[in-house]
Amino acid sequence: MLRPLACMTLMLLFGTCCSVTAATRPNILIIVADDLGYAELGAYGSEIATPAIDSLADTGVRYTSFYAHSNCSPTRAMLLSGIDSHLAGFGAMAGYAGSNQRGKPGYEGYLNERTVSLANLLRDSGYRTYLSGKWHLGVKPEHLPAAKGFDRYFVQSKGAPPGGHFNLNGATPESKGAYFEDGVDRTGAPVAADFFSSNFYTDKLIEYLESEKGQGDPFFAYLAFSAPHIPVQAPDSHIDLYKGKYDDGYDVLRERRLATMQSLGLVAQDVALGQRPPAVRPWNELSVEEQRVYTRRMEIYAGAIDNMDDNVGRLLDYLRKTDRFDDTLIIFLSDNGAAGFSGWQSVPLRERYAAADNSLKNLGRDGSMMFYGGGWATAGSTPFFLFKRHMTEGGLRVPLIISGPGVANSGSVNHERLTVRDIAPTLLEVAGTSYPKGVYKGRNVLPQSGKSFAAQLAGVQTAAVHDAQETFAWELFKRRGVRQGAWKAVLMELPFGNGQWQLFDLDADPGETVDLARLEPDRLAQMLEAWENYAARNNIIISDDPLRWP
Repeated sequence: MLRPLACMTLMLLFGTCCSVTAATRPNILIIVADDLGYAELGAYGSEIATPAIDSLADTGVRYTSFYAHSNCSPTRAMLLSGIDSHLAGFGAMAGYAGSNQRGKPGYEGYLNERTVSLANLLRDSGYRTYLSGKWHLGVKPEHLPAAKGFDRYFVQSKGAPPGGHFNLNGATPESKGAYFEDGVDRTGAPVAADFFSSNFYTDKLIEYLESEKGQGDPFFAYLAFSAPHIPVQAPDSHIDLYKGKYDDGYDVLRERRLATMQSLGLVAQDVALGQRPPAVRPWNELSVEEQRVYTRRMEIYAGAIDNMDDNVGRLLDYLRKTDRFDDTLIIFLSDNGAAGFSGWQSVPLRERYAAADNSLKNLGRDGSMMFYGGGWATAGSTPFFLFKRHMTEGGLRVPLIISGPGVANSGSVNHERLTVRDIAPTLLEVAGTSYPKGVYKGRNVLPQSGKSFAAQLAGVQTAAVHDAQETFAWELFKRRGVRQGAWKAVLMELPFGNGQWQLFDLDADPGETVDLARLEPDRLAQMLEAWENYAARNNIIISDDPLRWP
């Protein structure tokens, strides 16, 4: 519990802890990028131009040890609930639960009724609530954003933009339910000739905010970009900005980004880079034609991020123009590590890829089905090993930037371990809103397992939010990871792991390059005990079925 002086300070900064009115509570804006790697922003060492997002780091706090999950839906479920994904409904991705998981609590494939959405609680306390962009937490009416507390919304209900970023089409002409606005199916709706997902989602959120301007209530807005998720696409205007910038290849890019990260104080000077993934060949072993294609892929990917940043800038400018910027707490994060796919793994996606126009001339444009590949994703995960879908640091550790009223230590870098489950409790405290104790509107709900770091954010608490030996753990697609203090154990199948638990000292080796399992058997046993305790608390059921991918 905070001491009275600390509580008073926190109230002055954020309007929390004590008596709160709408006038003392900040607006709240969460911005989520889709599949954005740890090292893809200027504020995190990238050469990609992201001045708008970087400006939030300049006036706020950027975190270096913030953990999401290895895939999008589990992260988004934890973001809105503050509860582990295995309890919140995403112990498995929707449609990919194993035969022994189906029908079990926590494996519903939607944000389940044992959770209470952050938006529900903020709306109950007087906030106006808006969402634009990717949802991926359920497609039935009772699972769409209105049921989870959003007053207005336009959402991409599924994982990838089904027809790409240049339209609102489903994966097939007859498909429906890919896009909804306020409960109405908008799949296949006509769009402007210059339509692009990031532009459109930003326009929609501004439209919603404009409609409530002057009503006096604080707002909670959630802008969930679907970029730079596959198929990687971008407007020509942004792709052209990066022509020729990646001709040296992904190996050189990784070294350059590491040097920049070191100069920014994000990583240690002696950090060892994670190993090259098994399927990624050294750049100098690629043919000239292969290099030409891969270079173009990265130009497109950079263009998608540059475009996203332009849209963040447009939204920030709108808030300034309407005199709401100074009253808005802004949180920017990614939902998982970079997407290092080297091909399409499911049959439907392979069929779509084969039918797409992936000529060099059309790459990144409407009708293409592009992924940027494991080599560039490894640079996007600098200095870590692997990327999305993996329990290594490259799959789990993502950018987190927080800026706005009451955020102390402007322009600082924070190395404390935090988790996406901590966001909801923090924002509830900032808003002076309580989480229900066991029952919400007649239904039983689980307690949040995340912890508020509002006091630390406001500069009135210097102690760590999480105990040094607190367990952080993850599981999905049978892959497992657990961290306590500096130690982390990971279980992955060949060729990414060895099929057995591996052990790493992240303080000395954040790239997870040296497996210490044989040298530290007692420590490994301790880590496995921590894993089993986590699994028991969170109803972990390991699928009996063979691995298959979305």
